[in-house]
Amino acid sequence: MREEIALVADLHGNWPATQAVEDDIRSRGIRRIWCLGDVVGKGPSSPETFDWAMENCEIILLGNWDEGIGKKQFPKDEFYYRQLGEERMRILPTFPVEHTCWVSGRKMRLLHGRPTMPEPLYVHSEYEVLEPYFAPDYDVVGYADVHRQGMRVLGFKGLLFNTGSVGNGLGVAMAQYAILRGDWNSRKLSPLDVTMVTVPYDRQQAIRDAQEAGERGLVNADLFCKEIETGHYARAQGKRSPL
Repeated sequence: MREEIALVADLHGNWPATQAVEDDIRSRGIRRIWCLGDVVGKGPSSPETFDWAMENCEIILLGNWDEGIGKKQFPKDEFYYRQLGEERMRILPTFPVEHTCWVSGRKMRLLHGRPTMPEPLYVHSEYEVLEPYFAPDYDVVGYADVHRQGMRVLGFKGLLFNTGSVGNGLGVAMAQYAILRGDWNSRKLSPLDVTMVTVPYDRQQAIRDAQEAGERGLVNADLFCKEIETGHYARAQGKRSPL
């Protein structure tokens, strides 16, 4: 049966962006949502985006920020620990790292990026770096992490795509997600559609939220605001794992 599934990722505590994406998904009549990780961190509203993902997403994968915050790997993330509370913090590091399924006769691998990937990788990264993620026999690989949408046929391996970021979209300063339409759980070859979606949202409200949270201890709130406003990466290298 052909059906659409929305793939969201990198919500990053941006509540206005998450709400705009939900509205867009619902307006299209899409009932199923999967999340490829990083539901928390960077932005000011991690409890809201965490709870939204838990309520609306059939699958939530582990992102590098989910792992870092859930395992308390970075002392400067205390703001998020206080925000999220004990139960959310307990759940965060338990999300699965990846998901495998069949769609339209293709074996598909979904992951966030890091912690599986050693560093941020883009769809235009070198073939030799990306090729191993199709091993042993995947036809499609979908991921997130780098906050930039993209799609590429990787040599003779298969289709590679990146969903982009809901809450911290770079390149295009909008909320980003992907839609997959195909015959789910089917090993018979049939058409597979991958649609990249960009959604405008109230970025000024997101900036106000971050500025207010900065007064309460959100680290690098100014850099998050700059990224939201411009779509350009602003975080200082070496201060924390990028993106």
